[in-house]
Amino acid sequence: MPEIAESIFVNSDLLNEHFDPDSIDTPIVSIYASFSHDKEHSLRSRMHSHDKGQLVYVKSGAAIVMLEDRIYTVLPWQLLWIPGGVSHNVLLRDNVDFRAVYLDQKRFAPLSKNVEVFTISPLLGEVIETMCHSPFYTDWMVGTEFHLQSLLIDKIRDAANSLSLPALPYDSRVRNYLKCYNLKGEMVPRLNELASHCGASERTIHRLFVQGTGMCYQQWRQQVRLKLALNLLTTDKSITEIAHYLEFSTTSAFISFFKYHMDITPKKYRDRLHKSGVR
Repeated sequence: MPEIAESIFVNSDLLNEHFDPDSIDTPIVSIYASFSHDKEHSLRSRMHSHDKGQLVYVKSGAAIVMLEDRIYTVLPWQLLWIPGGVSHNVLLRDNVDFRAVYLDQKRFAPLSKNVEVFTISPLLGEVIETMCHSPFYTDWMVGTEFHLQSLLIDKIRDAANSLSLPALPYDSRVRNYLKCYNLKGEMVPRLNELASHCGASERTIHRLFVQGTGMCYQQWRQQVRLKLALNLLTTDKSITEIAHYLEFSTTSAFISFFKYHMDITPKKYRDRLHKSGVR
């Protein structure tokens, strides 16, 4: 229930003591919390697990999800699925709008048994937002609520088969061309290069992206840049090499870009990964 979200989730000790999604006898439990602290915030004071699987989503900011053997950074266009029984902890950067949906995997058997990162569509984001502002004991098996949960499960299955990119427009020329870059782990082309390859004007490409993703192409390309940066920081490439790979004019420009989006420098982010055992 929202009033709990406002009082418990800012205090990890209270959360550890009072909130247990498995104790709530409903197949779906959804929560929301907003943070505007000037430091990193941990939802729990320790690693933990629960029988229900968990979807992690942020409307803004970033969530760092710690597992026993790896770490994930969840951005606003991503959705992380943590199966039931998997130990984890969630760290939030300042100014984060956090959402979580807990799902009974016995009721929703087709859900993956592996940790997965999905691309979230605008529609799926709205579904999660609506569900997270619903009371804990909502009956999700009737009426509009049943439609919402059915849509959620269907969209998760669809997302599981999609690429780890921000949502793509529906135009097949654009989709197929950009998928090639994703498969190679390469930076996507500039707007004029994409328009030339697809045989469309830059204005048409702009319209396709705004209609299909809610972002213009330049905004979408920056999201891809950030995703690639996060991946590359787990490799042995230097910060300068990463900046060059992502087509920044200077290393300083890359550092400023990364800090703007993640509120931390690339070096400090990499140091944190190493301290967590991620190489």
